[in-house]
Amino acid sequence: MIRGFASLALLLVVTACGGSSASPAASGPVVSPMPAGTYTSSAFQPAVTFIVPDGWAKPVDTAPYLQLIPAGSDVLGIHLFRAVVAASQDPACPATPEPGVGTTSTDLVAWLRARPGLVVGTPVMATVGGLRGVSIDVAIKNGWTTSCPFAGGSPTVPLITSKAADYHWVIVGNERLRFYVLDLPGGGTVIVDVDAYDGTQFDALVRSAAPIVRSMQFATS
Repeated sequence: MIRGFASLALLLVVTACGGSSASPAASGPVVSPMPAGTYTSSAFQPAVTFIVPDGWAKPVDTAPYLQLIPAGSDVLGIHLFRAVVAASQDPACPATPEPGVGTTSTDLVAWLRARPGLVVGTPVMATVGGLRGVSIDVAIKNGWTTSCPFAGGSPTVPLITSKAADYHWVIVGNERLRFYVLDLPGGGTVIVDVDAYDGTQFDALVRSAAPIVRSMQFATS
């Protein structure tokens, strides 16, 4: 199973679903940057076309998860998720759904705004790549001390997980992110996550990521 700190460009691999710990890992294989241009996901569904400038890389492209990062960065990125559900708020932080939460953008954003450990900005109606939904900015509330067992004592809040894919995404420490929670025509959502594990770099990341997000087009017909 894969556990990740939201926005951390590294995926944290846990060898067993229970009893293992994880923390930000050392850098993996070097990922070569892509030349500036237009690209389409090879595996992510629905297929998404996007334009990147020089210096960005695509380390992961699977059916439920796609990752774009400034090449060489392990703290900044754009993450796309499919088959998203709200993550359990049990103190053990299992990679299981939180009961009773729907999967529309309205359901997920309302649930996130109600989390006691989060500061969530005012929801803004958004359209990305032909999909409509809501964008919100998310950070951990000052003074929040609850931590997941795999987070080394850092304050954390589980955000999303998946019934169909091996990811478990939590926000940690001073991390900041912008979620575009987008409704799919046949039900369910895609989340586009502009994410700075080092929250001090969030504003600069949003500026550099904005043209990439605006260029996205999902193949949903």
